[in-house]
Amino acid sequence: MLNRIFHVNICVSDLSRSIPFYEKLGFKVVNDFTLDNPKAGVPLGVDATKFRVVFLRLGDDEQAPVIDLLQFINPPTKGAPYPSLNNLGICRVAFTVDDIDEVYRALQHMGVEFVAPLERMTGEDGAQIAYVCFKDPDGTVLEVISGF
Repeated sequence: MLNRIFHVNICVSDLSRSIPFYEKLGFKVVNDFTLDNPKAGVPLGVDATKFRVVFLRLGDDEQAPVIDLLQFINPPTKGAPYPSLNNLGICRVAFTVDDIDEVYRALQHMGVEFVAPLERMTGEDGAQIAYVCFKDPDGTVLEVISGF
């Protein structure tokens, strides 16, 4: 029935702020377009006539999933991300990393807001895992994890 994950959509309030943030995380812009059509929002169940979409990808694999940053223009993006991670629905997007300490320091240097400090623990199979959650410029929670 389903083949693969194509993209994960993250609504943003300001693409000029969000694109550089995600590029600092290692993403590359692979597509950038604007839909300006009276029915643009119909397939999304939203009364919107104009929005801009930017696809970003990690690495060079053209089949790899993309992050789809979406800024509604008419009407503008509204609302706020979930206030906590125990809400129903997609609450965060997680990425594996090789050196979580290096990534954690880089995120600190970027001045991101962390949900909590870096945590280390032993998994059920004895693997040493470490993870930390942080927020993008609009407060959407992202996670980096190692040991999997």
